[in-house]
Amino acid sequence: MVSLGVAYTRCMKRGHVCLAVGPLLIVLAAVGPAAQVEEPPAPPPRIGLVLSGGGARGNAHVGVLKVLEELRIPIDFIAGTSMGAIIGGLYSVGVSPTEMEEILAETDWRELLDDRPPRRHLPFRQKVDDQTYLVPFEAGFNGGSFQIPSGLISGQKLGFALQLMVLQAAGIDDFDRLPIPFRAVATDLENGEMVVLRGGDLGQAMRASMSLPGIFSPIEIDDRLLVDGGLARNLPVDVARDMGADVIIAVDVGQPLPDKDELASIGQVTRQVIGMQIVKNVEEQALHADVLIRPELDGFGSFQFEKSSEMVPFGEVAAQSVAADLERYSVSEEAFQAHLRKLRRRRSFSGAKVTSIQLTSSSTADPRFVLLQVTMRPGDSLDFEVIRQDLERLYETGDYERVNFRLNQVDDDFELYIEAIDKSWGPNYLRFGFNLFADFEGESSFDVLASYTMTKLNRMRGEIKLRAQLGENPAIFGEFYQPLSLNQTWFTAASLGLITATEYLPVGGGASVPYRIDRVEARLDLGLQVGRYAEFRLGLSRGSIAAELRGSVDSGDPVTFPRETESDLGGLRFTAVVDQFDNMNFPHHGYFAVADYFASREDLDADIDYEHLIFFLGGAATRGRHTLLGLSNFYSALGTDSPEIYSLGGLFNLSGAPQGSITGQYGGNLSLLYLYRLLDLPMGMGNGLYIGASIEGGNLWHEKNHVNFSDLRYAGAIFIGMDTILGPLYLAQGFSEGGDAALYFFLGRTF
Repeated sequence: MVSLGVAYTRCMKRGHVCLAVGPLLIVLAAVGPAAQVEEPPAPPPRIGLVLSGGGARGNAHVGVLKVLEELRIPIDFIAGTSMGAIIGGLYSVGVSPTEMEEILAETDWRELLDDRPPRRHLPFRQKVDDQTYLVPFEAGFNGGSFQIPSGLISGQKLGFALQLMVLQAAGIDDFDRLPIPFRAVATDLENGEMVVLRGGDLGQAMRASMSLPGIFSPIEIDDRLLVDGGLARNLPVDVARDMGADVIIAVDVGQPLPDKDELASIGQVTRQVIGMQIVKNVEEQALHADVLIRPELDGFGSFQFEKSSEMVPFGEVAAQSVAADLERYSVSEEAFQAHLRKLRRRRSFSGAKVTSIQLTSSSTADPRFVLLQVTMRPGDSLDFEVIRQDLERLYETGDYERVNFRLNQVDDDFELYIEAIDKSWGPNYLRFGFNLFADFEGESSFDVLASYTMTKLNRMRGEIKLRAQLGENPAIFGEFYQPLSLNQTWFTAASLGLITATEYLPVGGGASVPYRIDRVEARLDLGLQVGRYAEFRLGLSRGSIAAELRGSVDSGDPVTFPRETESDLGGLRFTAVVDQFDNMNFPHHGYFAVADYFASREDLDADIDYEHLIFFLGGAATRGRHTLLGLSNFYSALGTDSPEIYSLGGLFNLSGAPQGSITGQYGGNLSLLYLYRLLDLPMGMGNGLYIGASIEGGNLWHEKNHVNFSDLRYAGAIFIGMDTILGPLYLAQGFSEGGDAALYFFLGRTF
């Protein structure tokens, strides 16, 4: 700055100019420095937080958020991809890092990533296939071609959980209106372009951003099929810049590429190719971040969601390591608390009502059936718990790939939109199952089961179910099932079945010989379905039983026995099934009961009059890792001359005794199993690994007056069991009274 003295001297040299300037300089000198105009302080930089994808490793983002709040760094914009979109979306609506930690600790990720509803909650009709040994994987067969789901996980439970976590955003369809403006990044599956989700349903946007191809099903939004954003932009720094951020804090939790020594399979090579593309776009974006945070997550994989809480501290350590770079963006305690109050302000839905309920334009479901499952009605108070229950009930019908909701705010009330997407591989479904038995004493069998179900055949949702079993015990079964109303309480059913089995039948003199038994039965039933609990049927049954001696038999006894026999059957049959097991392979809770009563009558074209009653009851209770499972069977000819023979023997049916070696028409068995859950199997392989033991007792008698509890046989087994995706797998050693013993290998249902 030029001094006043120098300025005055210069003016004197310029003559008359100083006459004008001189008085001004005198005034400035009199007023002094206070009269100078100060520039306003520069506004604080707007800070953008960028959170990368990385699967389960993205839980380290929570630790970074904790440190950012400790350093009093206000976030103005958030852009996230995949798991980064989930953590970022939660933070943008005011969920605190502490609340996120609690969510991670309390979340059962195995349950959340399993699309199957809790079995006990399913309508009874959806449980029917579980009562055989079919594997859970379902494919479609429609129009002469096969279809499979577009992902191993449809993400229904995860997507719905996300919607409930971000309820504060309900009715907000512009992400700039959130407490912190937010963007989720996805990839257009059709052309590979990056898609920046700026509005719509926040939960659905978060879910779309993490739709890893092949694992999670794609999500359709605005006519674009979206998958994981990591393929296009795993660290979306440029997206945050476009939002208006002056400073970018970027957090990269991506998994490093494995060394060549680890690339030993097709799957690993495929993941490597995808990973190379992701790493490349991350490194390009990382160059433009002002602060880059990379948590050291060695030893943690992208799918280790069960270790989510363990990763949070690694995010804290990484953020603290760059605290010096972050602190320059800190604000005063007063300013930061004001920021948090704005961020954590909770919306109140008290007094809000639902003005209308309708399906979205993207829904493919039958509106009549959907609205029948929904209990909420226009004019009701907005109750998110009721919405949750309604949508869960709708999804549990088994018809839909995805069910979610959206709210449109109108003044203080809301319009409720339900999106129900039919399974893309429906409406006709194909499932398979395997049953393998060997006792290492020469007895073995192997059966393959295929089930084909055609659904929604008419307005009342009639269906046809066909089953075929090939192997040691071939069988064919077909049923037409017709509900009499949309609520499916009453129904009629017509069925036809043929089953072949080998049984050891008594032929006198204490001898038993193997017969091939062919049973054909046609039924016409009237039934009552009691929601998710039970089914009762009463109807007419016609059929026949044919027995043929199997192979060449020399009993060494002069007793004679027929090589072939046949009986015509006709009568009334009543069947009741109560199913509340939580798992048919290894039940932990609940009960299961079946009762079958048959009255054969000559006036219904049967050869003889007779009756039978068959009853099965199972119950399970679990505490911690300990489970007690009780299984029982009861057989009775009810004092009649019945041609039907029942058998015991084999694993958990008097273990140690040869399969089917104990025969009769009266009696049964009781088995009590103890199971200890050793560990959980990796997700995608099954549920659990168990060790256990059983104690068993029972017997069968051919005459009612021969039944004597002093003749009970006792047995037991020790076993290792595994609940695999192919079914229950056992390796067991059975022991039976009298010295019988058998080593079993069993894949499939044992009861």
